[in-house]
Amino acid sequence: MLNIKKYLGFEKYSAIEKKYFERSNAISGIFLSVVAILLEVWMIAKVLRIVFFGDKVRTIEWIINHLSSYVILLFAGIAMLVCSILQLKGKKIPFGIGRFVRYAFSLICLAFGMYIGYLDYAQGSQAFAFATMVVFVFGFLVWRPVTAFFLLSAAFLIFLYYCGTVLEVSDGFKINSFTLWIAVLMTSINVYMQKMMGAQKDESLEHMNAYLKEKSMRDDLTGIPNMHYFRHKALTFLMSPPEVLSKHVFLFLDIENFKSYNERYGFPMGNEFLKKVAEAIRTVFEYALIARFSDDHFVILTERYDIEERLAKVREIICQDEHEVKIGLKVGAYTPVNGDVPPSIACDHARFACNSIKKKFGQNYCEYTEEMDKAFYRKQYVINNVDKAVKEGWIRVFYQPVVYTADKRLCGVEALARWDDPEYGLISPADFVPVLEEYRQIHKLDLCILKNVCSDISKAQRSGEYFVPVSINFSRLDFELMDVVAAVEDCLNEYEIKKSQIHVEITESALNENNVHLVKAIDSFRKSGYALWLDDFGSGYSGLNILKDFEFDMMKIDMQFVRNFSNNERVCPILKSIVNLAKDIGMHTLTEGVETEDAFDYLRSIGCERVQGYLFGKPMPKEELLKKIAEGIYLV
Repeated sequence: MLNIKKYLGFEKYSAIEKKYFERSNAISGIFLSVVAILLEVWMIAKVLRIVFFGDKVRTIEWIINHLSSYVILLFAGIAMLVCSILQLKGKKIPFGIGRFVRYAFSLICLAFGMYIGYLDYAQGSQAFAFATMVVFVFGFLVWRPVTAFFLLSAAFLIFLYYCGTVLEVSDGFKINSFTLWIAVLMTSINVYMQKMMGAQKDESLEHMNAYLKEKSMRDDLTGIPNMHYFRHKALTFLMSPPEVLSKHVFLFLDIENFKSYNERYGFPMGNEFLKKVAEAIRTVFEYALIARFSDDHFVILTERYDIEERLAKVREIICQDEHEVKIGLKVGAYTPVNGDVPPSIACDHARFACNSIKKKFGQNYCEYTEEMDKAFYRKQYVINNVDKAVKEGWIRVFYQPVVYTADKRLCGVEALARWDDPEYGLISPADFVPVLEEYRQIHKLDLCILKNVCSDISKAQRSGEYFVPVSINFSRLDFELMDVVAAVEDCLNEYEIKKSQIHVEITESALNENNVHLVKAIDSFRKSGYALWLDDFGSGYSGLNILKDFEFDMMKIDMQFVRNFSNNERVCPILKSIVNLAKDIGMHTLTEGVETEDAFDYLRSIGCERVQGYLFGKPMPKEELLKKIAEGIYLV
């Protein structure tokens, strides 16, 4: 029933339908008004030609009637043209003048058609002018069906009435007029229906676009804004004066222990918890700009007042339920100094501050400092320049000696990465290795080290120098980001190096994460005949399980065991047990971090076969290593 009423024109238009009809009438109005203007200019010129150059003499009344009709329609056409153009340009025409002009133009056209048609009928001619104007008005402009019905009916009845005042209207003329009335009415209704369907299609598209726009700016899970919306709004805010910026702060929120929560209660419960967190943030930071950054991370741009108190309220809401998994909230803050820092970098600064307290018990809030700023830009420099560092040769290999405990002879070296930067100088591995792992770029570094090691061994062989076997440590991420086995095979083949000259090191912690790619790679390395070394044994929590599940040739005992060797009586029995355990399962042993003769003597006494540490040499370039071998400092 509602649709019938709407299609008959009794229902109000929606804003989008109204706009569509107005635009459609504006386009039609331009065509109609241009045609009307041209016709009337031509008709006025024709009347003037008849008056001044015609053979027949016309009465003053005839001239005035025709000229006034043409002039009135001409000016109505000009007004219609101007209003239609303004409407199409999006100009707002006040006080409903645009609609008034359209109605006035239509009524003038109909009146003109009736008048000229009446004059033609009185002279015994066909009323073509009336028929033309009726089609003109109702065939192009869009009218509500009910409006078209009454307006069209009124026009025909008035016209027939006036025709009947001069000559009796014949039945044939009445039938023709009725037929024309039906045809024009059906045409008008058809135009209306087509435009209505077009308007509804536009409305559907508008609603769909609005929905998609809303979806594009909202986080699917929590319903709060996403980072696209956050960055857009924050960018506008950052154009504010410095005195306004200094009163606001970017916050980065990290839900502590959420991974364990997910593992304990499952993803559906985890999702519900994230919704709860989002709602808590929205409630407490009611007028702030908030968004879900990723996973269990959220960002807020808010005024600085009572920051820690408000964060305490959020923490209280999300931690009020008793859980087996203890949930916490770590927050980093960054105050924008000026608008030059993009929103994404501002969020990264806050995130950097948050990460700095991730493992600090009892500290839940941290402001971004100048010292952090230097570390942050060093971190950004590493990420932005790792490819260039590899290409330009800034990544160098340093070798740390490994010696036999029996005779202190050199039996191998460990390849360690150093970044010799033209701007920052020698960058410590502690400053670039964790960063490359965080941003999943570590495989670029490790592949570079592999190639440089193979190149060094190849050059030494060609020059007749002896190069001891090299152990290379691969990150756990390497096994996800590339085919490590294929990379090693290809590199050894390219430089014509034997497998015995390369030892593959894998850290104990990497094996704790059930990495499928890593497990397959270990199996492939084992079947291909490579020596596998278990690095940093004792630094993780599942060392015995790893020894049970995986087969390694060498156990590298973590340096933590010998760091306070002289001051801890419990170190000796632990080391002895580890060495004996390794012997029992057929593994060789190497202890890292040996710096004193006492530690070395004890390790030799309990049967540890190899050692590595500052007592026998720091990491050094290839040239220095080969020189010391040549000079007899290191006996191979």
